[in-house]
Amino acid sequence: MTPYKQIVLEVTEACHHACLHCYNFWREHRAPVMAPDTLTRVEIRDLIRRIKHDAPLKQAGLSGGEPLLRDDLPGIVEDLRKEGLGVVVITNGTLLTRARAGRFPEDTVFELTLFGADAALHDRIAGVPGAFEKVLEGAIAATESRCRVAVSVVVSGLNAHEVRRALELGIALGSEGFLLNRVNFSRCTAGQAGLLALTVEQFRQMLEAAELVAVEYGASIAVSVPIPPCVVDPLPYEHLHFGWCPRGSSEAYYTVSHNGLLRPCNHSSRILGDLRTHSFAELTSGRAARQFWAPIPAECLACEHPLASVCRGGCPAASDECYGTRLRWDPLINIVNSGVQAASV
Repeated sequence: MTPYKQIVLEVTEACHHACLHCYNFWREHRAPVMAPDTLTRVEIRDLIRRIKHDAPLKQAGLSGGEPLLRDDLPGIVEDLRKEGLGVVVITNGTLLTRARAGRFPEDTVFELTLFGADAALHDRIAGVPGAFEKVLEGAIAATESRCRVAVSVVVSGLNAHEVRRALELGIALGSEGFLLNRVNFSRCTAGQAGLLALTVEQFRQMLEAAELVAVEYGASIAVSVPIPPCVVDPLPYEHLHFGWCPRGSSEAYYTVSHNGLLRPCNHSSRILGDLRTHSFAELTSGRAARQFWAPIPAECLACEHPLASVCRGGCPAASDECYGTRLRWDPLINIVNSGVQAASV
């Protein structure tokens, strides 16, 4: 049996937002909410049952696109919970009305995105007027329906100064925990590096603000998109939980596209195979998966930082998406250290 305990299910490619930092490889060519090849509710349940034969699954993240565009999402959540899984709905939150929230099982976790406490800035980053107010309404609707809220703060050069206010707003909304995620680059966003990339000073501003919130409020804050130590050293921020790419280890979160195709993670466009015709164990232990995770960038081989063995060059999917290879380190490093746009590095 494979060791994987979590998986991401992208239940649709459709999304009604136009986030500036969106890394999804299909962002310019989104499928409809229920494209002809989209897995149905029953197919998702049956797929999970097959995966459970190969892996001790405990957690499923329902993502997209925007998963709340699917009217049958409450039923999908209910099915997966009956299969013994904890379920997190990863959503922009703007469609989470009281009526919709009331259809979900109690204790469903909604991971909502905030870009700050400035409505105009949030709406600019989301690409949708009025999004900020709807997110707040969604968080309230979730808690009133006895569901749970977590907040993801996605940070770019546009909103690094808003991190503390975003976290404090999340606390006021009842968030049980936070993800603090710096933008991750792909070929879709590489050309916008000059707009989106954080400077070293902004990274420190972001982490210092989060550290203070963690101390003052006892907030649980996970920095889950890797920040290589050669950009900013994470060691001084003792109250933040830093994540690193699991690189196919037991902590990996393989990702299922809306049509059943398996990918290494949600940042990658690489297709490992079709779960409708191949087993999860076969695809995750196969040559394509092994080759994806194996490379260590040449720039990192002589690194002597205490975190070198877990960093290993940052996000391999970002390197693959921007450069077409995992043999180079995370493009973030070149962008921050040289100040040039990813399109020309």
